Amino acid sequence: MQPNKTHHHFLFILFFLSGAAGLGYEILWTRMLTVSLGHEIISMLAVVSAFFSGLALGAWIFDRPVSRSGRPALWYVGFELLIGSWAIILAFNIPHATPIVSSLIGIEPTAVQHWTVAFLYPFFILLPATTAMGGTLPAMDRFFGQLRNEKMVAGLYSINTFGAMAGTFAITFSILPSLGMTSTSIFLACLNFLGAAGVFFLQFQYKAVPEKSEITADDWHPSIRLYLILFCTGLLGMGFEVLMVRSLSQILENTVFSFASILTVYLFGTAAGAALYHYSKGRMDFERQLVVMLHCLSFFCLLSILELRYAETIFIFLQTVFGSGFWPAITAEMVLALVLFLLPTLAMGATFSHLAQYLRGSEGGVGRALCMNTIGGSLAPLLFGIWLVPRVGIKMCLLLVAGSYLFLVPRWRIATLPMTSVSIALLCFILFSPFKYQFVSLPEGDRVVAYQEGVMASVSVVEDERQDLHLKVNNRFQMGGTTSVFSDRRQAHLPLLLHSDPKSALFLGLGTGITFGAAADYPNLQADGVELIPEVINVMPYFEKATGPLADYSDNLNLINADARRYISMCTKKYDVIIADLFHPGRDGAGGLYTVEHFSSIRNLLTDDGLFCQWLPLYQLDLDMLKVITRSFLEVFPDGQAYLAHYSLQSPLIGLVGGRKHLRYPEKWYRKRLQDPSLHMKVASLKYDSFYSLFGTFLAGSSALREYSASSPLNTDDNPVVLFNAPRFVYAEKSPPYERFFALLHELSPADPDEVFASIITEEDYLARERIHNYWLARDAFLQAGAEIKPTRDVKKMYENVREPLLAVVRKSTDFSSAYYPLLAIAYELYPVDRASSEQLLKDLERANPMKREAFLLRSKLFM
Repeated sequence: MQPNKTHHHFLFILFFLSGAAGLGYEILWTRMLTVSLGHEIISMLAVVSAFFSGLALGAWIFDRPVSRSGRPALWYVGFELLIGSWAIILAFNIPHATPIVSSLIGIEPTAVQHWTVAFLYPFFILLPATTAMGGTLPAMDRFFGQLRNEKMVAGLYSINTFGAMAGTFAITFSILPSLGMTSTSIFLACLNFLGAAGVFFLQFQYKAVPEKSEITADDWHPSIRLYLILFCTGLLGMGFEVLMVRSLSQILENTVFSFASILTVYLFGTAAGAALYHYSKGRMDFERQLVVMLHCLSFFCLLSILELRYAETIFIFLQTVFGSGFWPAITAEMVLALVLFLLPTLAMGATFSHLAQYLRGSEGGVGRALCMNTIGGSLAPLLFGIWLVPRVGIKMCLLLVAGSYLFLVPRWRIATLPMTSVSIALLCFILFSPFKYQFVSLPEGDRVVAYQEGVMASVSVVEDERQDLHLKVNNRFQMGGTTSVFSDRRQAHLPLLLHSDPKSALFLGLGTGITFGAAADYPNLQADGVELIPEVINVMPYFEKATGPLADYSDNLNLINADARRYISMCTKKYDVIIADLFHPGRDGAGGLYTVEHFSSIRNLLTDDGLFCQWLPLYQLDLDMLKVITRSFLEVFPDGQAYLAHYSLQSPLIGLVGGRKHLRYPEKWYRKRLQDPSLHMKVASLKYDSFYSLFGTFLAGSSALREYSASSPLNTDDNPVVLFNAPRFVYAEKSPPYERFFALLHELSPADPDEVFASIITEEDYLARERIHNYWLARDAFLQAGAEIKPTRDVKKMYENVREPLLAVVRKSTDFSSAYYPLLAIAYELYPVDRASSEQLLKDLERANPMKREAFLLRSKLFM
């Protein structure tokens, strides 16, 4: 039976799905393996390199056997069955290997140790599947050769890459968020099984006819130079992608969707380039066409590098055009990626197709071409992402990629001199231009005082007009500064004060080091601080004004550059207090720090009396994600509690606190805990000056939190809800943070005093319940008033705006002072302009809270 066009189209669909599954596995396995290997860039790039290396090995090994076979379809069936079966095996076994792999790497491994485990482990466990993937293109190419007796390398490569593009988009935006890791593995395996079944059925519908190759074994003598060009184009093409993604991480939102958008566009351009080559049929001889393609690659890359300097402006314009919301934002990111990637990737896809199709012979060639190109691509992350960027910077790396294409030209001719001259001129223009490709958005008057381009991120220290310093990572994430000292130090002191006598503490995530530096206020405390990005540790000295000289406390404070998850899973030391920083939930990879498995590992590190505090930035996530994280926290710490870091409406912070034991406190807790005068003075400056100011930040106990979050799913390694849903908030049109804050207060406040107090033993314990209840009522009223009061510099207008709402707050609680002292300050400022109103306000304050003497003393000084 002669195959018809329907059979051809059916095979195209199957190979399209095979490409979708292949890229889907790469994304899936990278996510699964970095849980054990760590989120350091070394681990992530090692997984990608191991994946590509296995692919290249399979392409080389199976190229000749498949080409010589009379039934290449059966080879293809075997490859797809092996891929799908191995994927299912990995889905159920990778999680069990996590502790073993983490122990092999260790807490602070040497570079050699880290690279060895990070590369060899994924290489060997993925090898059966990746080698089989490497054989699919040669097998399908030979099968089509029997069906149509024509070269289909470019067409098949295009279809498979279009499938990879669709797989990237579907996996990231829909399938993984909906199904989770294990179910997604099974789904992708079903695509492999479908492909195997379809090809198996079709290969029996016709009689196999040996392919009549246009090139025989006698006249096919590919030069080493062509293989070298394939290797180098793979290296440079992947290097260009790595460097551009690295640059765009400072401009785009840098979420899991940002990377998927860029990769989708990159694959689209590559597939389109291969398709254009397939349909063009070649109008020049092989060498002339290769020369033109290499010149185009160089020029198009240079053009994209030039466009990159305007990328931030283009992106802002696109955001204006498409508007706000998730899909408009994603569209803006993809259009920007299209502007930068389309022309280079078109040339990349066409160039590989040109070389692979030329090398195709009766004894093979396609697999070896794919092998050399893929091996080059597997080395690019190491060469450019890890070794070159920290040494020469993004700009020089990008120019090196673009310029290197010219050195691959097989023969220099006078006819190509204009093309060469244009590329060299453009390269020199970019090289000598002052633009450094350091993307740091600065308000007017601000300046960059330090900038470090590291392997994982670009870190900058920015000074504003008031000479305050701020830390920025990848331009998008501001990680504190000298203006947030009050909040940052309270984030350390609250959990440390809730423990009766902490001797050891662990801080996960350091940022400026201000929170970590607060540990030095406890003389007998040994504290370890874990930070993923080494450049963040390097710039900490710039914040000594706020942190104090951390180097002077080296005996007590220990800085560790490591992945937090791997450190937690590998550490054998026990801690009294563990404090997790404000990990931006939308940042790619941060979702793994809010999983049940991670919280369980933290619980295992706590001493019997230990407690853990996870700070959450309510201004960076929506209430749905807050519920997911809260429920996941309570799964591990069933008696968990929630506290407020401060009373800010613009940047509200929630702390989830839990331990191995019930956390309950008697009324005398504060006096007993703060017997050290030095410590008392330091926490009093942070307005933790009494039992009520400390526990006045209590928001809810476990019963209320459990009821609040009961309908939410758990965030687990297998079902990473936060990873894929928290970024949607980044793109959404946001309401003011205080609106979410008030919605939370409405559901949780006022709390039940029994959720925080120990049993009633003394009369003070009994009275304290009413006093703390009144304190919480006053606090909530104060926050509500803060949202309604419009700030003004006119003291009389301010007096008229705040007098009644704040006096009402003062009357609710004799212990709550956050409304009392602002009114006192207004009375003092009002005195020169309106003495009668000033005196009346002071009298009102005396009546509202007779327990405080400050209003009486000020009135005595001013009016008596």
